Amino acid sequence: MELECLQEKPKLVLTYPHKSNFNRIGCLSLVIFSFIVMWVLKHLMRYHTDFSDKMIMVIVLIVASLLVWFMGYYLFINGVKLEIYENNVVKYYTYGSRGGSVLHFKFKLEDIEQIKTKNRPFHCLKMTVKIRNPIFYGLHEKKLHKLKKVSVILDRKISNCFMQEIEQFHRKQINEPI
Repeated sequence: MELECLQEKPKLVLTYPHKSNFNRIGCLSLVIFSFIVMWVLKHLMRYHTDFSDKMIMVIVLIVASLLVWFMGYYLFINGVKLEIYENNVVKYYTYGSRGGSVLHFKFKLEDIEQIKTKNRPFHCLKMTVKIRNPIFYGLHEKKLHKLKKVSVILDRKISNCFMQEIEQFHRKQINEPI
């Protein structure tokens, strides 16, 4: 039964929009800032004065650490995704340390308690979904008997598709006889 689910493709994937303006601007600014820092360090190393040595230490300790932090933030801002399948199963993934997706939670559309959205720049929004009793996939499968909250940053157009999917699901639930 699990193999059948693994072979089917998701009908909707909610993830960070990789080809957005934010990605282009962020990547370009990180590259330019890196070259500026390297250029300044190269020129300061020529002088060998007390002031230049102090400036090199300040740059290395503060600016370089900030640069590394921004690079990490830029790489892991898109670290989650939600996949919705035809059988109304939703899977929540995060990126592992080696770049592959790791399944964390699996639940059904009917287990969604609440959906909150918050607008972000560059046609993105942050969607926070509260899930009732998801199945946790860690070392082994375990049904969590509590309310869990997951967040994903995604494109506004895709969020509209997701909301329509939820509405269609609820309409089917209401129209089906018990």
